[in-house]
Amino acid sequence: MLKDTNGTTNSEEEFKFSCYSNWGVSIATISAVTFIVNIFHLVIISRMRQLQGRPYRLILIHITLADIGSSLFLLTLYSCLPGYYVIKSPFVSSIVGWPLFTSHWIFLLAGIEQYYSICRPLLYETVNFVQKLFPILVLTWMLTFCWSTATVAIDVILRSFPGSSAKVHQYLDLAFRYGPLILAAIPLTLVLKELTRMRQMAVADRQKQSRRAAVFLIMIYSLFTTFSVFELIMNSIAVYNPSQILFSTLRLKNVTKCFYGIINTVIYGFRTKA
Repeated sequence: MLKDTNGTTNSEEEFKFSCYSNWGVSIATISAVTFIVNIFHLVIISRMRQLQGRPYRLILIHITLADIGSSLFLLTLYSCLPGYYVIKSPFVSSIVGWPLFTSHWIFLLAGIEQYYSICRPLLYETVNFVQKLFPILVLTWMLTFCWSTATVAIDVILRSFPGSSAKVHQYLDLAFRYGPLILAAIPLTLVLKELTRMRQMAVADRQKQSRRAAVFLIMIYSLFTTFSVFELIMNSIAVYNPSQILFSTLRLKNVTKCFYGIINTVIYGFRTKA
């Protein structure tokens, strides 16, 4: 078990950090703001007429749901609400990062949806991926939940094996969690190239809406990925040598998650007249 510079263990510092420290209060407050802002954001995008019937609306809703879930877990953890001690159990704590993990896959699905919308518009209405986007999104939530919970059982099993086996599993876990987010750059890069080519072309109002949607997704994907790079680096170092990571440094990851959940709604608000 790791110790901080004052000689306290991780579990001791975690309790103090979560419930009594300035860090804990700050993260709980920002998480509460993020939760409330995204609830309003979800209500607004659900009622916008111009989004009715569009697959893009599903993408926005599920991105927002992931932000709501992530902020709710952090709020419960850092404010010591009644659910705090439940979340601290090994099994339940494994799904604290589940909504954020699901966001990685949602961005990949969003990139593919935007690729068909911008780069293959003639196929957009008929391709199976777009037609079945809702069940695909639901299945994504289910699969990521299963993986998040299965990692607990796998970790327990690997305790009886050499330490290298556990590290291999942890690196595979990182690859499964962050791989989709990295792969999402491929379709979104193709979309960006097509948007650049279309800049000088005259387009219909519906195409303008599709272009605005693509630009917004590229913007929030870039923002989300920027924050996630720091988290990925910290997680990778923690797997290789946990003693090199200060406990307070790990908590910076949670701060970036909260700020992303607020900033992306602000960007959408400035870019959408409704």
